[in-house]
Amino acid sequence: MDDDRRFALESRLTNHGCYLRELAEDDDAYRLTYQSAAADANGEIPHQQVGDVVNDFRELFDEEGWPVRSVEATVTDLDDEPLGSWRAEAAWFEALAAGDLTEVEFSQRLLEGLETVDD
Repeated sequence: MDDDRRFALESRLTNHGCYLRELAEDDDAYRLTYQSAAADANGEIPHQQVGDVVNDFRELFDEEGWPVRSVEATVTDLDDEPLGSWRAEAAWFEALAAGDLTEVEFSQRLLEGLETVDD
């Protein structure tokens, strides 16, 4: 991923108290690891923050022309200790944009796939 695109994502994440540590892109997915200040304070991955990160990707897809791909995220505390992970499938983004999936259905799928280190 080029520096401009990385910066575009990193800037958005920082607004939510998320600090990008790693980012990779291939034909199928964006794979990222980020530190979460809120997760560090609460000891768990905040669902609202996951939604904020997903919405950042939706904006990048819609407004910046990024290719729609799955998003795979690993969330850590501020000491880089893994807290869990989540995934949003490319097909979900496409179905949501086409009106074939509601916001609530999208969120349910996202939260059902949320995995914590304790799981």
